[in-house]
Order: sequence, then C-alpha cells, then structure tokens
Amino acid sequence: MNEQFCIAKLGDFVQLVNFQKAFMLVFCLLNFVFSLVATLGNMLLIRALVKASSIPIIVKKLFLNLAISDLAVGLLVQLMAGIISAVMLNMASKGDYNLTPFCPVVLNVYSYVLFLLGTTSFLTVTTIAIDRLFAISLHLRYQELITPKRVTIVLISLWLISCITAFIYILLPESNEMSAAVISLIGYVLTTVAYVRIYKVVKYHQNQIYSQNQLQVEQKREEIRQKKSAYNALFVYLVFLACYLPFLPSTILYLTNTSEISFIVAQSVSIFLICLNSSLNPFLYCWRYREIRENVKNTVKKLFSMDENMT
Repeated sequence: MNEQFCIAKLGDFVQLVNFQKAFMLVFCLLNFVFSLVATLGNMLLIRALVKASSIPIIVKKLFLNLAISDLAVGLLVQLMAGIISAVMLNMASKGDYNLTPFCPVVLNVYSYVLFLLGTTSFLTVTTIAIDRLFAISLHLRYQELITPKRVTIVLISLWLISCITAFIYILLPESNEMSAAVISLIGYVLTTVAYVRIYKVVKYHQNQIYSQNQLQVEQKREEIRQKKSAYNALFVYLVFLACYLPFLPSTILYLTNTSEISFIVAQSVSIFLICLNSSLNPFLYCWRYREIRENVKNTVKKLFSMDENMT
C-alpha cells in the first residue's frame, strides 16, 4: 500500500477533526443512516430485478450490476466511512489527535474500495447509455449484436478495469486527483452525448410513426417500448449526474489548495453525494418500473407476515 497517498488523506481527516467537528459528526451519522438505506434498498431491488419478467434481459443485467455495486457501497464504503469518522471523533474527544494508526492500511483500503465501486457505477451507467443508444438505433440488429453473453463479458471487464484503475489511483498519488477529474469529465461528456443522440433518434421515430400510418401495430409497440426504456435509463443517468457531477468542481478547487479547510469539506461532501446515489437508485427503480415496485411491495409484505407469524 502507498504510504504517501495515505498520509495525504490522513492530513485531510486531521484538518476536519481539528476544525470541523460538527461537520464530521453529521458526516458520520449520515453515513451510518444511508449505509442501512443502501443495503436494505438494494437487497430488495436485486430480488425484485431477478423476479422481474417484463424487463429485457440485457437491461436487467446492467441494472443488476449497478444494484450490486450500490449494495457494496452501503455494506462497505459508507459503513467504513461512518466507523472511521466515529473512531476519530472519539479519539479527539479524549484529547488524542494522533491518527497515524489509520495509515497505511485503513485509509488505503477505504480509498481503494471507494474508488473501485465509484468507477464501477460510473462505467455501468455509461454502458447503460450506450446500450440504450444501440437499442434505439440498431432496431432488429440490436438483438443480433448485443447478446446476454457479450454483455456479461463487458460487465466482467468493467469490474476488472475498475480494480486496476483503483490500484493505479492508490499507487500513483502525484496526479491521481487530476486524473480522476479528467476521466470523470470525459465520461460525463460521452454519456451526455449518447443521451442527446437517443433523444434525436426517438424524436425521428416519433415523426415516422405519425407520418406512416401503415406501420404495423407490432412495430409501433416496439418503438414505444424502446422509447420508454430509454427514458427510464435517462432518469437513472440524471440522478447519477446530480450525485457525481459535484465531484469534478470540488476536486479542481481542492487541487488549487489542498490545505484549505473549506475545499476539503467540499470534496468530502461530493464524495458523500457519490455514495448517496446508491441509496437513491432503489427508489428511482421503484418509481419508474411498475413490476419492480410490485415485487418490492410483495417482498416487504412477506417479511412482515413472517415476523407476525413468529411472534
């Protein structure tokens, strides 16, 4: 593990513990709360997605991959963040400001898992955008080219890329923050371009449907289904963008002055927002997909009925 990277991160925590105890306390409590929300929400979501029959298999695989990474964020990242913050605050309350025991293992492992899962979610949302663009643009060729097996290979590749990228992020601390900001910007641009293209293609298909009444009913239904699927994926992206986008300006500010406490707070908030996305996604899926909503309701009812029978 890279001790230089850990010392830099430890310096940020020392600043927050010394000068922003109230912020650290709120940060700690929110991480514990949303760790529970993300864990329970994504466990219910994964079960609902597995049982869903109306969602195309390709879309289901992509959404399951995102839900698994969101579940890991709740179980690992937010729980670790809450515990680290709580222990640091407890040490500070006793007058012990020597936080060096957190280096090199604890903070490096936390940062690695955070970057790994954040990258996986980022790449998955980008893949969803590209998949919906192909579905809208390729029509019949889509099922021929985009197969479940190929999607599985892509998803495995995303996890491998995320693992390697996270290692590089830890091992090369000199320019890792700037590299993360540049990669994020490229990802935002590519995904936004994909959804702009999706909008144009959907609009074009709408005009075709209105101008050609002789189109078969089945073809019209397929166009409507693909349009709805694209809009649902767009909502996932918009929530994702709202949570991930603040990381870019906050990182740029942080790089201008790494010792400025307000910039450290801003970057900490942006990282919390990235993790918050894992708690919001289950609610988003339940809102946009009726079958998922019903599956989640049925699962919760069964859990409560089992609890009543046991008592």
